[in-house]
Amino acid sequence: MSKKNFLKDILPINSSKEGLLMIILGVIFGLLLIYKFALAGNTATSLLIAILPTTLVVFIFTVLFYRRIFYALFISHFIILLVSSFTDIMIGAITLLFNITALILLVLISVYRNTSWKKSWNGMLGLFSIWGLYCIAELGNPNTVQYAWNIAITYYYVYPTICAILVPITIRKYKSVEWLLILWSVFVLIAAFKGYWQKSHGFNARELAFLFESGGARTHIIWSGIRYFSFFTDAANFGVHMAMAAFAFGMSFFYIEKKWLKVYFSIVVVAAIYGMFISGTRTAIVVPLAGLLYFIFLSKNWKVFFTGLFAVFAIFFFFRFTTIGNSNEYIRKMRSGFTPKNDASFMVRVENREKMKVYMKEMPFGYGLGLGGKAGRHKPDKLMPIPPDSWLVNVWTDTGIVGLVLYLATHIILFAWCSWILMFKVMNKRLRNILAIWLCVNAGFFVAAYGNDVMQYPNMIILYTGFALCFAAPYIEKNDKRLLLEKEEDY
Repeated sequence: MSKKNFLKDILPINSSKEGLLMIILGVIFGLLLIYKFALAGNTATSLLIAILPTTLVVFIFTVLFYRRIFYALFISHFIILLVSSFTDIMIGAITLLFNITALILLVLISVYRNTSWKKSWNGMLGLFSIWGLYCIAELGNPNTVQYAWNIAITYYYVYPTICAILVPITIRKYKSVEWLLILWSVFVLIAAFKGYWQKSHGFNARELAFLFESGGARTHIIWSGIRYFSFFTDAANFGVHMAMAAFAFGMSFFYIEKKWLKVYFSIVVVAAIYGMFISGTRTAIVVPLAGLLYFIFLSKNWKVFFTGLFAVFAIFFFFRFTTIGNSNEYIRKMRSGFTPKNDASFMVRVENREKMKVYMKEMPFGYGLGLGGKAGRHKPDKLMPIPPDSWLVNVWTDTGIVGLVLYLATHIILFAWCSWILMFKVMNKRLRNILAIWLCVNAGFFVAAYGNDVMQYPNMIILYTGFALCFAAPYIEKNDKRLLLEKEEDY
């Protein structure tokens, strides 16, 4: 059934132009009502009216382009984060509302369109269903605070599940994978430019408030200089994300076929490396190193194996055994990460984790989701006195040793499963290599997650999209073959 006929069935319109006019008029009318009630001080009514036109637009977009709905969900994480750098908004709540709304609408529309959900019943969904049961069981933790659990469950369970469900049924062609990379690359360029602007023109009022009123200066204005954070939550998140992008687009350069895309990705790589260095995040350098080592394993190619090993050794040798570039504050900062025992902050982390073990012996199931870190504002009965300094340590303090083992097992199996799919189920080398690169980005991320708390927006959507694409890969390959055969028959 065509989009036009479908719209006729659900909306009282006679043409696409008339439908567009109705949408515009509806949005304008809604904005006027929001303005009126906001002036009257009725915030709840204003918020309700604001949600209605937004939901309508999402609904119509889903109806017309339901196969492309994941693009909207993908970029929403970036756009909402970007908006948050200018105004105070609840990033998690808004992103979650948008994602859940789109998922529900897609389910309803798929019934009408008779869409098969078979592809969504995959290994990733199964693994996170088991992990999700543990997260739900955490509600029985005597120390649990419901509000903190509601926030934490989104990045522990909701986003991975949404990706596992939606990616296999919406990303159906290799070209779609390229489009996801292009959408990500636009954000990377904007983020790098914002970092450059902070370095060249200073911080805006909101950023100054983060530094000098919220205590951000303690970790962002240090002995080595200023650590710039663009519009991310902090410099560590910014630096690791830029390192992920530098590796992803740098490696993709060798495997994409379009010349203009090679040139474009080269520009993105330069911007990402710049952003990584000005963040002053030493952990970021392990992302490309770990990613490259994992790619060597997945490649099944002796040339890649020896070239990759040489590249890893060259990077390690440069930072560990030379002083080249020490006049540059950012290279000097990165180099200090290769001698951790000489770094005071690293040794403090080691000591803090030893102290945490004493507290965690009494909490095998953790302090509760969202309570193992900076949980003072939630006022739980028990509070970890030493805040965790990395994501994996945060998982440990949130869910206990039992939860940490299950969380690590879930992701280790996920990596093994995805690797098996790419190495033995996908024959198309171009598709296999691009998705292998994305999986290697995820590997680098988890190594970095031991050093910093980087499970922040928008890293989550990048991470779990990569896993879900691996499970979608056999269907993508099959669909591309079918489209190629149909094209050949036309000739």
